[in-house]
Amino acid sequence: MTVFRAPKAIGFSCRIACILLPILLLSQCRISKDPGAGADPTDLLPLDNDISGYTQKGSAATMTDEQSIFNAIDGGAQKYIDYGFQEGVSQEYSNGSIDIDVQIYNQGTQTNAQDLYQYFFPTAPEILSTANPMVVVDNSLPSTYQILYTKESIFMRITTTEKTDIALNTAKQFYYNINNKITVD
Repeated sequence: MTVFRAPKAIGFSCRIACILLPILLLSQCRISKDPGAGADPTDLLPLDNDISGYTQKGSAATMTDEQSIFNAIDGGAQKYIDYGFQEGVSQEYSNGSIDIDVQIYNQGTQTNAQDLYQYFFPTAPEILSTANPMVVVDNSLPSTYQILYTKESIFMRITTTEKTDIALNTAKQFYYNINNKITVD
């Protein structure tokens, strides 16, 4: 007597893996060079309306090598490279009247990020925090505010298009939003 056995059913997790693997391969997702600092700097950007009324203006400029950072910030890129630049992103946001430019750079190490922060430290600072994160507002600019910030290996600049209390408070909201996304190991 011959016994026939039914084929084993493919397990649920195996079916899911078979579906997800091609999707992940086709999506060409980037793996950050320093996932402990909050993963890909693009993942740290606020989403539309995370800060009430502010949406992304255009697409983000992603920087993954020396050429892409030179293309994104012509003139100042060499200092970022000198201080260990790994990857970065720049994105402008707008509510229709005030624009906010967010730049996030992964400098590879906390020391590199803090050294870059010290290099750009303003002549007329308003210190918001002296701990890690180190946060300062640059009051020396004639028509804009700029927040400089470092946490872990991340160096960040948030620049307003006008020098008003409303613009500064909005820039601070962007800082708080991004700061909450940076993980600390």
